[in-house]
Amino acid sequence: MKFFIGIIVTLIIVLGIVISKSSLASKLISQKNQQVYVKAIYSMPVSYDPIKMNDGASLIFSELVYEGLLRFTEDYGVQAGLAELWSASDDGTILTFKINPKAIFHNGDAVTANDVKVSLTRNVSQESVVYKYYDVINGAKDYHAGKAVAVDGLKVVDSNTIEIHLEKAFPPLLYVLAGATAKILPAKLVAKKDFFKKPIGTGPFAVQRISENKIYLTRFAVYHSKLPQISGMELVMMDQKDAMEEATLGKIHDLSSWPMNGQEAVFKSGKDISSIVADTWVIGLNARLKPFDNLEVRKLFQQSFDTQKFRDTFYPDAKVAFGYVPPSFPGHRTTKLETVSKIEKPPRELITINIPAELDKSSEMAQFITDQFNAKGWNVKVVMTKWDKMMAEYSAKTLQSFLVAMIVDYPDPEFLLNNFESTNPDNFSGLNDPGVDSLIVQSRSTQDRIKRQSIQLELAERIDGLALSINLFHSRAHYWVSKCVEGFRPNLLAVAYTDYRNVYFDMDCLRRGAK
Repeated sequence: MKFFIGIIVTLIIVLGIVISKSSLASKLISQKNQQVYVKAIYSMPVSYDPIKMNDGASLIFSELVYEGLLRFTEDYGVQAGLAELWSASDDGTILTFKINPKAIFHNGDAVTANDVKVSLTRNVSQESVVYKYYDVINGAKDYHAGKAVAVDGLKVVDSNTIEIHLEKAFPPLLYVLAGATAKILPAKLVAKKDFFKKPIGTGPFAVQRISENKIYLTRFAVYHSKLPQISGMELVMMDQKDAMEEATLGKIHDLSSWPMNGQEAVFKSGKDISSIVADTWVIGLNARLKPFDNLEVRKLFQQSFDTQKFRDTFYPDAKVAFGYVPPSFPGHRTTKLETVSKIEKPPRELITINIPAELDKSSEMAQFITDQFNAKGWNVKVVMTKWDKMMAEYSAKTLQSFLVAMIVDYPDPEFLLNNFESTNPDNFSGLNDPGVDSLIVQSRSTQDRIKRQSIQLELAERIDGLALSINLFHSRAHYWVSKCVEGFRPNLLAVAYTDYRNVYFDMDCLRRGAK
């Protein structure tokens, strides 16, 4: 299938932008008469470096402060980011991007093609946790392996034009370039030791300061695209119970970071914005560790848990999850895959399941899960763990089992199913299955859409059959925002991609003192 997103019809002559840094700094100050938007988050970002991001709080920060060549629309599409024009060669192996000449960093420096080259080079470095998303770029594999000092496929044409040469056509790369890990950072500053203590991006909001539990952002007054309507944002870390109490008092404007079912009391004093979400909530199993290194044990563990009762108890309007892949994607199951374990009696060794402590009713969930398994003869201990600690252990692959939401970061199942590729550093399950690896490679190299979807269906069924997760539900999200908030529209991909440029306050509502 020929893949064409944009067409460059003329050569753009860059005139240049000169902005004094003192003038720019004054424009970053929030206007006194405007309300700052307060958004509660369940943890501080695990990382402020896009190439190391693998958690929701980090991705939220990334979308606000940084910008990539492209951005997501609200319905799985892509739109202009730093690139105002882009095109693909007839064979799909060369992508050309023309940078918007108005695009500048928060310190006033113009964005150049070299900034793009340096930033995307970092994405395929050895320290990148998202390397697999970019390894189709020519020379990426050699650079990642330390066999080359540069990435051959990243070619600067002129100061505002860059080409990305691919080993083979890979249409989903456009989605990757619109995602939260493909952000462009200032080439001359990013290598500095303290850069990520107060990072500089090109996004609609700039960092004022970062404290232990709060991030202060201000509207970037000379942002190159649609200017945010709110003067600034505060991202405040707190657990869900405290956040709901603060929201009821009118001190929080946004609780969209948490899964909620719309029945919480806080919705009496705010808006319920409901939306489907491309996710699957799972209890993930680490096949590196006993007893989950045994397929039959995993199957029995999976069969021992009443997912319907869990869903009815905690998320009654969520959609049943028969498999790992969310609705609307190739590989999504609409019926249960019957897998019967060859063993009947659980092993007696202790199994630890970590769940996020910040979840509302986390203690009730912990008791529910414990009771479910122990009633079937398992020796299960559920540990409520702070999110940052849990994510650190997740990344280190030391968690035996854990409750998380697996979110489709990009609108293609490729980026969810490749979590099970043996060479993927983000392979939470520890799976090393030649059949799975082979199907992933086939999917990645197939351009024909119908054939590719057929491969993905086979891949998803094989993964589901390996019982690497207890699939709990697909979210029907209920996002709480203040009654005075307008313009909040969820993104179908994930809450991290909510476009806060569109959000604003009803000032009459604020003056009336509504919460």
